[in-house]
Amino acid sequence: MQVVFPQGKIKNMLTPQEKWFFDHHGFIILRKVVPPEDIERMIELGNQWHDMTLDELPPPLTSTSLTGDTSPTIAHWINHIQYGDPVFQRLVLNREIMRVIIALTRGTPCLVDCALTKNSKTSDDIHFHAAGQDYSVDELGPRAGFLNAGISLVDIPEGTGFVCLLGSHKRNLDPPDNLSIYDGPPTVINVPVNAGDCVIFTEALYHGARRWTEDSPRFTIFNRYIDKGSHSALPIETYKHLILDEVYELEQPAIQGQQKQVVKRILKDLAAS
Repeated sequence: MQVVFPQGKIKNMLTPQEKWFFDHHGFIILRKVVPPEDIERMIELGNQWHDMTLDELPPPLTSTSLTGDTSPTIAHWINHIQYGDPVFQRLVLNREIMRVIIALTRGTPCLVDCALTKNSKTSDDIHFHAAGQDYSVDELGPRAGFLNAGISLVDIPEGTGFVCLLGSHKRNLDPPDNLSIYDGPPTVINVPVNAGDCVIFTEALYHGARRWTEDSPRFTIFNRYIDKGSHSALPIETYKHLILDEVYELEQPAIQGQQKQVVKRILKDLAAS
């Protein structure tokens, strides 16, 4: 893989096959990008935090699924987990994941959310949804303005977990109302993955999740990025001391054409590998 960045430009970060796959599918799968010891630590913390009430969570951790009017059987999530333990900061800076994020955001990623979700047999289905249609292709390949990196901490068997409408990120028409996450191919595809795998997808893709069927819970981390602007929730200045400078910088607003120092460092690491 060739990585060149004269005057801050990103080129050839993705292989031709990866560019085609992402453009055609709306997502890409990265296999075994998280070490087993980190997975074990994340699950340990996930079990601790999900057993706590909203008031008991160590600040600045919170749970937007526990606020407001939500279903009692919703798959709950813990937000701001990168402030809770260094293991989640390592995940934010994971070189293989960031290689794809940097390429698809044209070198200007802004981290807007880190959440740890727990699903059980009683958790609700997650029906099809999508956020906007900020997706395009140019001479450098695909570009996505809102990306989600979903990292599974457990094995996901076929028939449950992530589903999507293949290619719907390039839609010209909205899908029919009677379309179900339990419909089959070629319209709806299910994407089974293993612990340590990451599915990076554009939020423009219609996606959802089928009900969890295993006895032990499903844990998934969602790190979300935009390629311009910022999110009002991050960074959390009062707790800046809890995160690495590079993670804090990733939370800063993204300005197209201006690369952050952390991006330049990762690009240099990739070029040297």
